[in-house]
Amino acid sequence: MDALLRSYLDLARHLDPLQHPDEAPADVAARLGRFDVPWLTAQLAALRSIANAIEDLEDLASRDDEVDRTMLLDTVRGDIARLHALIEGESADPVLPLRHAVAALDALLGEDFDAGRAAALAARLGELPEMLSLVREELRPAPAFLVAAASLALAELDERLDLAAERLEDTTVVTAAREALDAHSSWLLDGNRVGGEMGLGEEAVLARLALLNNEPLGLKGTLRTLELRRAGAERALLTAAADLGYPEDWPAALEALPELSPLDPFERLDGWLDEWERAGSVYITLGLAVPDAEPGPAPAVEDRATLAVWAMRARARAMFEAARAQQERPVRRLLVAPGVRRGWSRAVVALLRHTTLLDAPEHLLAAAWLALLDAVAAETDLLLAARMATPEELVARTAEITHLDEERARALVVMVAEEPLAALAAGLSHEGWVAWHADEGGEPATFLHRALEAGGLSVPLARWVLTADDELDEVPA
Repeated sequence: MDALLRSYLDLARHLDPLQHPDEAPADVAARLGRFDVPWLTAQLAALRSIANAIEDLEDLASRDDEVDRTMLLDTVRGDIARLHALIEGESADPVLPLRHAVAALDALLGEDFDAGRAAALAARLGELPEMLSLVREELRPAPAFLVAAASLALAELDERLDLAAERLEDTTVVTAAREALDAHSSWLLDGNRVGGEMGLGEEAVLARLALLNNEPLGLKGTLRTLELRRAGAERALLTAAADLGYPEDWPAALEALPELSPLDPFERLDGWLDEWERAGSVYITLGLAVPDAEPGPAPAVEDRATLAVWAMRARARAMFEAARAQQERPVRRLLVAPGVRRGWSRAVVALLRHTTLLDAPEHLLAAAWLALLDAVAAETDLLLAARMATPEELVARTAEITHLDEERARALVVMVAEEPLAALAAGLSHEGWVAWHADEGGEPATFLHRALEAGGLSVPLARWVLTADDELDEVPA
């Protein structure tokens, strides 16, 4: 199995150098992915060969081996489904290559910039013109909603080139990349290319759901599960708003949150560090193992309570990553099931909401607000991917549920559309962790400590391997 894992990781990192970064060869940081259909088709065939070899594995020594085989196979099948949709879809996705390029540059433009990162940055910029040129060989139309989103991504990529020019001594690659962006912008805005339908279709979404959740809920059942999660967030909003003196009017409470929990814009970074430390201290008090880690960039928020909740989530994710890195079994150390990272960090805050972690009504309001946005994003993801609603219908729906203005509601739908099924996977993972604890009961911190032993396994597999009787030998499909 280890040999097949190595074969898969080598191929996956060529498909997307940002995927599976742990223990990756150093040269991966100097590469960009590719998105031209002929190349993707060849990689799809290779992935299918690996999947067949994994299926043919025999004489597995233990239940743990069977679980790891299932995790590896599900990961490969997920990539196969994703590539199949990119290759065979009736319309093209012009956003994906641009968002990939933005993320690839962001990974190298942080505060820890050094000579090695400078060399990798120059190499990635050097590959950008060819990557975009191959994308422009695409003949399929692209939905207008995605074309508009791609224009925004193109502007962000241009901003990254400005940052790269400030960091690199030799800016020749930046100049060439900027010329490539100009050519890509002209191609992207060609009105003759606009057309096609958004989403994957019901059949494709059902197939992906089977990999995300072993419960056969179907589209309607999954949507109902997500709606119930949203209803819980709405109830929490009402309760927190009432505690703050805004009965039956949580939008007014949110509007007042910058005054109720003020945050000086000039002190946001210091506040972020303080909240990071506070969250870690509370987790330690609750009996959780908190790694010594540096916080990521501070989120752009306007109040201290929301900053605090983001710090709680970030600390929870750091706990997850540290526990995963300590796994002895390579599959659980190097692979992470879709949505598990974000689902875990949300579940930690949700399960510990009645502890000192959320010790003020302002914290509870902010946590409920973020939970509502997460729930709406997951619903939007499902509805859009299954073609059960149009993007414009979902913008209106989002605005109605969240009371966001049209611009911010549209931004949420765009964010979801740029990464199909990611918000849904995170929502289902969150639901899986919370439902597992509800079935078992007991102290949330004790449950969370044990759940970390599963590494990057999906929730169904983690639940099975950590709770199944020794006599059971059937791994969740």
